[in-house]
Amino acid sequence: MSNYDFKTLSPIDFEILVRDLLQEELKVRLESFKSGRDGGIDLRYCPNQDNTLIIQCKHYAESSFKLLLSKVKKDELEKVKQLKPKRYILATSIGLTPKQKDELVKVHMPYIHSPGDIFGKDDLNGLLTKYPKIERYTFKLWFSGVSVLEEILHGKVKNVSRDALEKIQQHAKYYVQNKSYPEALTILDKYNFCIIAGIPGIGKTILAEMLSLHYVKLGYEIVKINGDISEATALDYVKQKRVIYYDDFLGQAALSEKLNKNEDQKLIDFIHAIYKSKVSKLILTTREYILHQAQMIYEKLSREKFDAETCIIDLTKYNRLNRAQILYNHIYFSDIPVAFKNAILNGRHYLKIIDHHNYNPRIIDLMTQYPRLQYIHPHDYFKSFMSNLDNPLEIWRHAFEEQLSDGSRSVLMVMTSMPEQVFLEDLQEAFLAYHLKQAKEYQFKTSPNDFLHALKELEGNFIVTEKSNDRTIIRLHNPSIRDFLRDYLASHEQLLRALFRTATFFDQHMALWEFREEQSASLIFRKTLVKYNSEFVHALFSSLNFRMCRLRNIQVGKGNIYKDIWDMTFEARATLVVSVAFELKNDLSMKLLKQVIDIINQRMIDKHVYDRDDLVRFLKELKKAEKVLSVLSSAFLDRVKNYLTDDIGSLDSIECFCDFKGLFPKVITKDVVDSMKYKFIDYAEQDVWDSHYEDPDYYRDEAYKIEKLAKQFKVDMSDTIKALETHANELEEEQQPDEPDDLKGYSSGRGSDSCSDSDIDSIFSTLRK
Repeated sequence: MSNYDFKTLSPIDFEILVRDLLQEELKVRLESFKSGRDGGIDLRYCPNQDNTLIIQCKHYAESSFKLLLSKVKKDELEKVKQLKPKRYILATSIGLTPKQKDELVKVHMPYIHSPGDIFGKDDLNGLLTKYPKIERYTFKLWFSGVSVLEEILHGKVKNVSRDALEKIQQHAKYYVQNKSYPEALTILDKYNFCIIAGIPGIGKTILAEMLSLHYVKLGYEIVKINGDISEATALDYVKQKRVIYYDDFLGQAALSEKLNKNEDQKLIDFIHAIYKSKVSKLILTTREYILHQAQMIYEKLSREKFDAETCIIDLTKYNRLNRAQILYNHIYFSDIPVAFKNAILNGRHYLKIIDHHNYNPRIIDLMTQYPRLQYIHPHDYFKSFMSNLDNPLEIWRHAFEEQLSDGSRSVLMVMTSMPEQVFLEDLQEAFLAYHLKQAKEYQFKTSPNDFLHALKELEGNFIVTEKSNDRTIIRLHNPSIRDFLRDYLASHEQLLRALFRTATFFDQHMALWEFREEQSASLIFRKTLVKYNSEFVHALFSSLNFRMCRLRNIQVGKGNIYKDIWDMTFEARATLVVSVAFELKNDLSMKLLKQVIDIINQRMIDKHVYDRDDLVRFLKELKKAEKVLSVLSSAFLDRVKNYLTDDIGSLDSIECFCDFKGLFPKVITKDVVDSMKYKFIDYAEQDVWDSHYEDPDYYRDEAYKIEKLAKQFKVDMSDTIKALETHANELEEEQQPDEPDDLKGYSSGRGSDSCSDSDIDSIFSTLRK
């Protein structure tokens, strides 16, 4: 019979195990409830209101019967009495004597019918023996024992040390199954081999380890490849069941240093042989960009697409509950002192960790290892945790510095200075300007294919490509990559200098200057740009007429959306010049600002200023510094006034006039104000109704604008405002769609991916001492 102490299971794991065992034993389907928020219920079977079965799980493997009894009387008994179930079952990880079971029955009378409704440690082990399939799939349980370790070491493993197996034992406690696990199993069942690829720290290795454990329980021998694939080809994988595990099969260093002579062919041959095998499995892990790099360098690998046999792990495979459970398991099984645990629990800080955009299992693991926290005070623990998520440098540094080609590093540096999404051709243009200069500066060789090779190398791991209206869009794979690149750039001022000197789009200068708004690199970026202010100002002035590369959504018809360039007017770009001039406060920047004002003045004369809002925003920026106002002539301000009061075609135009009046009241006479007031009234009472908009929010927005402008002009527009709001409500009622037939009565319920803040609170409440 099985003899587990269940200490390697968290309370969540223990509840799942009890559910699976009792479902088999009772031949019913049990409802599960979020841990800690059960109201006396962990599991329930309720075919009707008068026949309710409630099951309570108490995972006290490290405690005594005395504590269990005390907890039951203090916390659970009153809940049971309120629930009044037809039958009540108690499951606990504590070993119980017949006398102790009788005492628990007596306490729970009349809800626990007999000692048979109490499942202690020995009873649960008996069920595991009775239902071996459940034991087999609960690898956290069976892999924890010393005897299992010895059995594997002495007959079910090759090339794996005791230390390595003990590490896998430790990893198993923390592991939380996500979508990638069944996906990889399906691939292995179909093809007999699987390539697990993903970004650093996302969980490739632990997934491969857990898959290997699955096959060990099925009678397979683990073979760990430490050198090259010839270690596996020398074994009998045709007749003997073996799961062959090759971690980082393409290396963590440069590919040229990883694959031995002809190993690419040997690898392909072995994969084909495994595919035909009826008894063995091959699990390979790699970083996805290295896989792409290999397919470029090695012709034989390039012919093998491996798309169907590749399981890509990314953060989307971890739903919110998965992320919560991973953090929970690491804290539950860690040896960090209570003060550190409380630093995460207090203030519900765990929610911020779970929802952080850079969430990464590797960071969770590192930040819950007590030796790494020796020099952190408990009071600063959460702050340090968030800092590592905000700046996950070490997750990316090694790959960036040691594994990528010069071309790939150039692509990533350029993308750091560009918007989040760009067209492929725009990225290529910026890349060539930067990459060729860097090649000349640092004397490395280039090739006409550097850009395409870099994209293939980076695809899926550092960058993602997608299509929009037959054009290719490139973006970074993960927000943490951009965070790393910004911090890396901040500490390498010559790279930053090269970026602003070679920028081919105005967006790049704007992005580099506005990095000051980011928490991580604000002061360092600004300091570097000020240090080389002459170069930066000249580069900025040259770029004022450069193209833009930022994208926006364009909608054609209903639901048809594609991406296109979102351009900026000259006046909008000029606000960046104002910001630079205010910061530098030197003759060169002021000279540039005067030139920009002259250009805008001429644009108004030539009637080339098309956006009133951008012009007013530019003036607002100027207004912030009285020193700069001296560059504004009265003739320039009069021209602005005339431009803003001419050809009023919207409430937005009137708002721009009012904003200008607020900035420069002396320029605006009473006659001008009265004239604009009558234009406002005419537009609000007539023209606003001439539109063909059917969007209720349009009329609500117009009503809000009219209310705000009416206060400035001191006129009563309440009837117009009420009419617009009524019209908006009527449109909304007309447009309210009927529920489709196929959705009537449909309720999504709370699926396995659903996890609210209160659900997570309930899970973490079990960590409180």
